[in-house]
Amino acid sequence: MEKTRITRIVDGFNIFIKWFLALMMMAIAALTFYQVVMRYFFNNAPSWSEELVRFLFIWCSFVAAAIGIKEHIHIGVDVFVNLLPKKLIPLIDILVNFAIIVFSTYMIYFGWGVTVMTHGQPSPAMGLPMSWVYVSVPVMGALLLLYCSLEIAAAWRRFCAEGSV
Repeated sequence: MEKTRITRIVDGFNIFIKWFLALMMMAIAALTFYQVVMRYFFNNAPSWSEELVRFLFIWCSFVAAAIGIKEHIHIGVDVFVNLLPKKLIPLIDILVNFAIIVFSTYMIYFGWGVTVMTHGQPSPAMGLPMSWVYVSVPVMGALLLLYCSLEIAAAWRRFCAEGSV
């Protein structure tokens, strides 16, 4: 089956997100190594590196959680779902993803409010606006919205393919 243009765009976007995460993890590892070397060998650990590692880790956590939806790598309790007829499993997938969409909509709305509220607040060590950290919440919400919408569309196609509709 040939990939549609939308599928190719989404696949390219996923590759970009995974590279983004990989680069941030490399930066976290390098900065942590730098912090340890400076602390134990030179007895002069800069505070900005610890703060930057924390901020990068927050971004990695939120973006990787959204990728987990796309890759189906989150822990799930499917013992009850597996007891249902196979035709109904796509409907359960739709219901679960719809619930995540509702949650992600709240994340976008309230996360953006916190982001705007903290724009003028500088971080302690680097002086960056704290909104740069808090904007990771609405970004995760937007990614969840995208990935759950795609999952709902795929589950609906599976449901229709089984001749239930």
